[in-house]
Amino acid sequence: MRWMRTGGWMVLGLVLTGCAPAEAPPVDVPTVDSGLEERTPDTCGLADLEGLVGQPVSAFDQAAWDKPVRVVPPGAIITMEYNAQRLNIDTDQRDRITRLWCG
Repeated sequence: MRWMRTGGWMVLGLVLTGCAPAEAPPVDVPTVDSGLEERTPDTCGLADLEGLVGQPVSAFDQAAWDKPVRVVPPGAIITMEYNAQRLNIDTDQRDRITRLWCG
């Protein structure tokens, strides 16, 4: 306890001050214009295909479709670039269409 009388409190204060979390400086995060506000939901013509949900993928005639098509099986990893003209077809384990979407 003798060290407390000889300035130990000051040393203890400095040590405890070093344990305090430091405030992070503000980070300047750039904003990205995603353009989502400008996109329309049916840019790839999926309104004509709504009856295909629940049908096997083979019910979709890809040869008669003049726009890009991507069939997405369950758990597939896909690229995230946006193509408003591309039709995406999500399927289940039985190869049935579960969802149609543009992008």
